Amino acid sequence: MRMRNIIIISFFSFFFCHIYNVKLIAEDGWIFQKNQDGIEVYTRDLPGSDYKEFKGTMYLSGARLSSLVAAFDDTSSYTKWMHNCKEAKLLKQYNPRDRYTYTVTHAPFPVKDRDLIVFSHISQNQKDLTVTIEITGKSDYISPKKNRVRIPRMNALWTFKPLNSGVVMVVYQTANDPGGWLPLSLINLSMIDLPFLTMLKFKDIVKDTKYATAKFQVIKEPRIN
Repeated sequence: MRMRNIIIISFFSFFFCHIYNVKLIAEDGWIFQKNQDGIEVYTRDLPGSDYKEFKGTMYLSGARLSSLVAAFDDTSSYTKWMHNCKEAKLLKQYNPRDRYTYTVTHAPFPVKDRDLIVFSHISQNQKDLTVTIEITGKSDYISPKKNRVRIPRMNALWTFKPLNSGVVMVVYQTANDPGGWLPLSLINLSMIDLPFLTMLKFKDIVKDTKYATAKFQVIKEPRIN
């Protein structure tokens, strides 16, 4: 009898906690989708679009802000950690904070590969030292490429927020229109895999000595207590 009561109490505790968490997420529209390898993935409806917006979050222990930014600064590294990225090159760099880049994402046959031009801007909040990388699609920056579909719209945001004891909270959020025709169900399913697999590879790439010891001139590191 006692065991039965424990099971009933545990069930309702889980049920009401679950409802409470969903309510919190629903306040800004984010719906929890996945939690694996320390990475949480959320999606939400995007007003005026058939496609969903996605967000991934993770916490990196012992990571330096300069290391995280250095991986972005190295365009050639994108094929190693951006999910399905098969080509990446720097088109123009104005300064350490602003640049145009070109990437190609592999798509399975018979779907054509997608290419994308983006402008990215790096900034840092001088109070809490959070680093923000704002990424905006610029589809008409260069002419269309043969046998590739240009992604017409894309907006993304990476944030690196330093917390206590050398932990950095990483958030990756993006919304885009893949262009051309693709099954809507397939696109929205990829909205879960894309942030998860990208962030999974990203947290490994920043451990590389090339980035782990990097010093990025426009980034200030927090003091570790």
